[in-house]
Amino acid sequence: MSFLKIDTIVAISTPLNSGAIGIIRLSGPETLSISQKLLSKNQIPLESKFLQANTRKAIYCEFGLETKIDKILFIYFPSPHSYTGEEMGEFSFHGNIILLKTALQLFFKVGARPAERGEFTKRAYLNGKIDLTSAEAIAQIIHARSQFELELAQKNAFGEIHKLTSMLRSELLNLKAECEAEIDFSTEDLTFESMNERINRIKKVSSICKNTLDGSNRANSLIEKAKVVIFGPPNAGKSSLMNLILGRERAIVSEIPGTTRDYLAEDIHLEGLPIRLVDTAGVRTTSDKIEQLGIEKSKKEFETANVKIVVLDAGNSKESKEFLVSISENLKNSIIVINKIDEKSPDWNSYEIYKFIEDKNGKYFEISCKTQKGIPEFVDYLNSNINSRENSENLILLEDRNKYLFQRILDSLDTTLHLIDNKSPAEIYVKEIDDALISIGQINGKIDTEEILGRVFSKFCIGK
Repeated sequence: MSFLKIDTIVAISTPLNSGAIGIIRLSGPETLSISQKLLSKNQIPLESKFLQANTRKAIYCEFGLETKIDKILFIYFPSPHSYTGEEMGEFSFHGNIILLKTALQLFFKVGARPAERGEFTKRAYLNGKIDLTSAEAIAQIIHARSQFELELAQKNAFGEIHKLTSMLRSELLNLKAECEAEIDFSTEDLTFESMNERINRIKKVSSICKNTLDGSNRANSLIEKAKVVIFGPPNAGKSSLMNLILGRERAIVSEIPGTTRDYLAEDIHLEGLPIRLVDTAGVRTTSDKIEQLGIEKSKKEFETANVKIVVLDAGNSKESKEFLVSISENLKNSIIVINKIDEKSPDWNSYEIYKFIEDKNGKYFEISCKTQKGIPEFVDYLNSNINSRENSENLILLEDRNKYLFQRILDSLDTTLHLIDNKSPAEIYVKEIDDALISIGQINGKIDTEEILGRVFSKFCIGK
């Protein structure tokens, strides 16, 4: 597939701020002639033969027209051995944005035009250097907000989706070839697979597509900020715990109950994943209307949390038990943190609290924010809880476009199975297999009838 436009584009390829270097990219059929007009060495223009003899090598030279504006490094990439598949040049300037914009004007003056958003990568795709999934992966890498998201994007850049869809395409092409052969050569002395074998092959592809979609949804849920909410009665140590997790004093800590009137939220990263850490107002019965509003907000935050941390005061056994009972319906999978264990009351019964949350699948920790006893173990567990995901090796990150297409593949195969179940002839349900192949083609590429025929003739002895 070739790019139809014949113009040459140029753009700044590094961030628009000051830095050690700033790179300008030039791509298109006039790359060499434009570069010659702008590059020189010791006031002598660089000749075409010299640039062509030194492809993919850094050339130290001067840049400018009548007036030279910088000493740069220039690399010439001949077609098709470049990122875009076209002739391409990379110009490394000193990283001053005024200098780079001045250089751009000189490129425009000698025949280049400004590149559109993503046009270099678009040309790479249209010239067959990358497929659509690789192009999408480049954008994912650039915009990744965490180590986890970056790992998933890197997998796509190295062809994870391409390999998966190529495998699915091969399976469906073989299936289609089998069906087409059965339709066209039913009177020949040939052996075809049983219907059960065919159904199992379809189910295998369906299962792979479903697992891919489920994995992508899990990956997306992990990429989005997990909300970790610290909840509990007043003066239990919620704000102190938040400060310890953050490693700085974000929340006001006071022995006076009701200090936190509204929830406080802070965006941080734990083990490479973005989370929103929320410190809520202490929950108690109060006549203060402002505090009541804060408590209602706290309850809503707790109910919608991805990770729930309930902080209780070991120095106040009665209040702690009553509080647990009052929120028992929302305790499932919560982390129960017993603070002030160094100041626990004589009637404190850890086993009683533990047994209360056992059927809620909760986790139990005894800590002291003052002495930091138990804090390392709690933080380690919190990190592992936030990161309780499958290894990124088991997940694929799909763009919305690809999710839609994988779902279409699933729908087509489900319809195929339904038609087979209703004794429809192969001439009918093979059209659904065609639709599934079209959806795969829209992810990675296109199929043609020659490939189908090639598989038919290689599979069966039909040359008589």
